[in-house]
Amino acid sequence: MRCFDWSKHPWRQTVVCLFCWFSMQVGQAEEAWLQRSQAILQALEGQPRPDWLNGQSEQLDVKRQAQQVFEASQAIRSNGLIMESQNPQSTITSSKPLTLLFVSFSLGESALKGIFEEAAGRDDVLLVFRGPKPGQKLPALMADLKRLLKGIDPMPNIVIDPTRFQRWSVSSVPDIVIEQNGKSKLHVRGVSSLSWLDEQIKAGKQGDLGTMGDVADIVEIDLLEEIKRRTAAIDWKQKQQQAIARFWDQQKFEVLPVAQEDRDRSVDLTITAPRDLTAPNGQLIIRAGQTVNPLDKMPFGLCLKVFDATVSAQVELIQHQSCHDKQARVMYLATSLPRQSGWDSLQRLETALQAPVYLLTPDVRSRFQLQQVPAIVEQVGNQLVVRERKLPVSTAGAKS
Repeated sequence: MRCFDWSKHPWRQTVVCLFCWFSMQVGQAEEAWLQRSQAILQALEGQPRPDWLNGQSEQLDVKRQAQQVFEASQAIRSNGLIMESQNPQSTITSSKPLTLLFVSFSLGESALKGIFEEAAGRDDVLLVFRGPKPGQKLPALMADLKRLLKGIDPMPNIVIDPTRFQRWSVSSVPDIVIEQNGKSKLHVRGVSSLSWLDEQIKAGKQGDLGTMGDVADIVEIDLLEEIKRRTAAIDWKQKQQQAIARFWDQQKFEVLPVAQEDRDRSVDLTITAPRDLTAPNGQLIIRAGQTVNPLDKMPFGLCLKVFDATVSAQVELIQHQSCHDKQARVMYLATSLPRQSGWDSLQRLETALQAPVYLLTPDVRSRFQLQQVPAIVEQVGNQLVVRERKLPVSTAGAKS
């Protein structure tokens, strides 16, 4: 944020480093609050889901599901089992041919073990599963694979990759695709023998060889389709409402006690610079040890009205309290808002006050030494005055 034009107002250089920090603190608080408010209001008006919602637990759960394919492979590696070869030819765009052998537990454990044994030690072969079986968790799938791989050394390359099933339209097993430069060099169904495949390659066979043996259905789920299904089943409107409720449940308020009497207090902004302060152009503004009051050179320009928005009497009192400086910009700071109807209450409050309302932040409370509410903070001379006001006896405890 730029406080002023340096070239037009050189006399203000002595205050920029001392006073702009406050404007930045308040401005940042305003901006953060406005961003949250606007995001919620857009969602309530039927606009696309805002980014803040993507951080909620339900959305994160969907993202975790989407990462399960990768995590499954990582789990295999970490458990000392198997993993897609780190050889560059195992990548989908490799210039060297890679044999993809699509398999499923529907082939039977005996047949799978035989495939594992034949593929052991072959960096040019990748065994591909589509996902876990219905209702099965990935750790359970890992355990099943580990059991079948017992005694096989070296281990074959195995991945859980539904994207390859979709890419090559694999709907039954066994299915073999020889992949090279992202294209299918040879495709055959109903065959799992790698030695037979090697013979076909030596014979120069290419293209789609069709189905040359028995095939079985794939018993495992398609993780990608499952993610899509779960995403489509989510009631986003309900999640938005839950997120809104969570926001206010988790919001920390800077609650202050109610003023018991009218009291005016002065806040002296005079400071002693702990070190030399310089402008961006290197010019010295304040020397270390120099005492400066920013209000001597630059007006505060604000009239802060601080109140508890859950107490209707405070809202009414602060609404009718006048600022001495009629040119000052009025800023409403709430110490609290109703948690049950936070956004609705905020909207009604801003409508009544015809102005934005912001939450009081810890740094602003501390900087202006706020102790009780309702209160008004404004400049008088070269000091700030905090005016605390007692509520009428008949309305002191009334809630909004």
